[in-house]
Amino acid sequence: MGYLSCKAESTIAVHNPSKKSDKIHGNEDLIHKKIQHFDYSDLEAATNNFSDQKLLGRGSHGLVYKALLRNGRLVAVKKPSHQNNHHSAISAVPENEVENEIDILSKLHSPRLVNLVGFTNTPHQNRLLVVEFMSNGTLYDTLHLSQQPPNWGRRIRLAVQTAKAIEILHSSVPPVIHRDIKSANVLIDRNFNARLGDFGLALRCHVDDYRLLSTPPAGTMGYLDPGYVTPDNLSTKTDVFSFGILLLEIISGRKAIDVSHSPPSIVDWAIPLIRRGKLLSVFDPRIPPPKDPMVRKQLGVIAAKCVRSCRERRPSMNEIVESLSFLTKLVPLRSWNGLSNPCMMVENVGRPVEVVSSRPKTGGGVDEGKTLSNPRRVYSDLGFRNNLMDLMAGRVENEEDDTMKTQVHRRSRLKNEGSSFRSIVSGNKFERNRSAGETSANISTRRCYAVARSKSYAQTKA
Repeated sequence: MGYLSCKAESTIAVHNPSKKSDKIHGNEDLIHKKIQHFDYSDLEAATNNFSDQKLLGRGSHGLVYKALLRNGRLVAVKKPSHQNNHHSAISAVPENEVENEIDILSKLHSPRLVNLVGFTNTPHQNRLLVVEFMSNGTLYDTLHLSQQPPNWGRRIRLAVQTAKAIEILHSSVPPVIHRDIKSANVLIDRNFNARLGDFGLALRCHVDDYRLLSTPPAGTMGYLDPGYVTPDNLSTKTDVFSFGILLLEIISGRKAIDVSHSPPSIVDWAIPLIRRGKLLSVFDPRIPPPKDPMVRKQLGVIAAKCVRSCRERRPSMNEIVESLSFLTKLVPLRSWNGLSNPCMMVENVGRPVEVVSSRPKTGGGVDEGKTLSNPRRVYSDLGFRNNLMDLMAGRVENEEDDTMKTQVHRRSRLKNEGSSFRSIVSGNKFERNRSAGETSANISTRRCYAVARSKSYAQTKA
């Protein structure tokens, strides 16, 4: 049918042993060896007894805290909540949600996922989950709470990385369906890469059919596939629909559901505009839209295909990754990590640059080489500049200075031609002219000086 279904009758037909599955099972054994077991008391101490100062947020099944382990590693600790306060989720949440996340993450490991570090050996209801710490918050924070909205190069890159994470889940054997794709579950690591987290609602297909057929639909309002109304409607295309909502959120800067707008649903607002060709009305008004009309059109088309009501017509995550990856080549990643200047230089790697100054010291001699205090600066014969844009501006200033020197030289030549000739005849000597490479501590290199004619040139003219 063009997509992976979780119906019981497809179990035998899809899940056949192969070399690929053998390789995956080998990787699972290696991942199991890396999973750590923690003492509850150690994690309790690492989170300051689960203080509010260490609280990072709320997941699908509990609270998430920041913790510092004894070895100095920062991690995130998930503590299950016995009360369901997750207002935005439609969920008949299974009681063993923590166990479900451990089971899935213990068999998967990827730089596109928030990977499992370990868990405690306490009873199930009090078991703590330890995952990788993401230092730059969530995609939701980046889109809706950041004072500086991300540019299009960064947005498309985050979309591609999120799509790759979902593709990893769908291509695993057996496939994993996340069921809760949303911007709050896409975390940003220290290198500003997107990672998919929170696998509490995820399900594996073709393993436990009874559980699949008995697990009610779950997800988050605004991202949930309207066709997912019964357990047997679950498929990989359910995640595709949720990703389409996420992509519209990235494009427009609007939330999936925002009651301050009419209509409040991002799908009901954006899709009619895309169909009518009013793409510019969909893009985030806080920043200029992509200059390339092809990029604008493709982003809208991909999002519209993902949220089609007929799930058979929705693209696969592999097709989405290919389409978005092509767009990354058309939209360069100019600014990153909050740098508004596209030419800002990165910090030098290796030994700091050293310079030797020719200015004489007050006590005589010449300054020896010294390490520059700011390794981010670019050092050139044009002086100290913080970035390439300043260098370019300085170059323009030098060209203007050269033009001014030429004009002053011409005026001085006409004015002093008679006096220069009389001085040559009377035998007066000229001071030696400074060459272009000679400088003085008392004279600014930016000033212009009239250059007297040489004696031979004046005699020739006479």
